[in-house]
Amino acid sequence: MDLGEAIERGVRRRAPRRITVYRQVKDLIKTYGERDTAQRLGVTVRTLRAWVHPDRRRRRNPRKANRDRISAEHQRNARDVRQATAPRRRMKRLSSKGMRVEIRGAVSPSLQGKDYSRPNRGILADLPPEAAENIMNAYFEEGPEAAAEALKEALSEWYLPAEDWQLDDLTEFRFTEAGRFGDDF
Repeated sequence: MDLGEAIERGVRRRAPRRITVYRQVKDLIKTYGERDTAQRLGVTVRTLRAWVHPDRRRRRNPRKANRDRISAEHQRNARDVRQATAPRRRMKRLSSKGMRVEIRGAVSPSLQGKDYSRPNRGILADLPPEAAENIMNAYFEEGPEAAAEALKEALSEWYLPAEDWQLDDLTEFRFTEAGRFGDDF
């Protein structure tokens, strides 16, 4: 898995969901509510409810034109959708306590022009609250790729001062609240 996908998984604490039309509609409803979502898509609330009906047999599929509108609206408002679908309580704890990042895979820092790559390296880094907040803000504002860059910067500043971090072919990526930066930081 790449780093952007790993961060997406870490934020949600589960594998990233397959982006289907149903999931896009559910995300938009969570972000804006039923009425506003229906208005944005140009349909009635009844139609919107039929698209996301809990019983799969009674659920209706949107027509092609509506699917295109749903996808466009989901992408146009990706920032709001990411922010609304992320677990709020967890994000608040990470930005107040800091985060502990566990990474395993092809992890390699570059120091003084020298590459220290190994195929299966594991690192455990405690990052302070401001670094965790920068990573989460980058995720909300610009997406998983920007959060990956913010994570590399935080690792360079708080874990090992490397010129560049290569985080490829990750087999494990997890972040939790850091106990070290709790109240005494």
